[in-house]
Amino acid sequence: MGSVEVKVGEKELKIMEELSQILHSSSSEVIRMAVEEGVKSLRMRIALEKYVEEEFSLSRAAEFAGVSIQQMARYLAERGVPYFRQGIEESKMDEREAEGWLKNAHIR
Repeated sequence: MGSVEVKVGEKELKIMEELSQILHSSSSEVIRMAVEEGVKSLRMRIALEKYVEEEFSLSRAAEFAGVSIQQMARYLAERGVPYFRQGIEESKMDEREAEGWLKNAHIR
């Protein structure tokens, strides 16, 4: 494991000390946890941005963030980002096809 020197403000130091006491862990462990959580959060945010900018597909965004496609889709949906990209004409074609299925289902 490598080490890094980071300068933080007094406020952050107090928060880390408080968390260390609550979690019964060392300050180093709390900082490692905070960095790990921060990296996960940052990767999700970047994946979302790349997806919105159409630089990433849904599966690529999920891969980048280290989550399943379902988790990525849920994350996008929770933030109001549609994860299913389809044009209006394709949607209308799907609607007509689904209506045909329904009609055929009632005939049988």
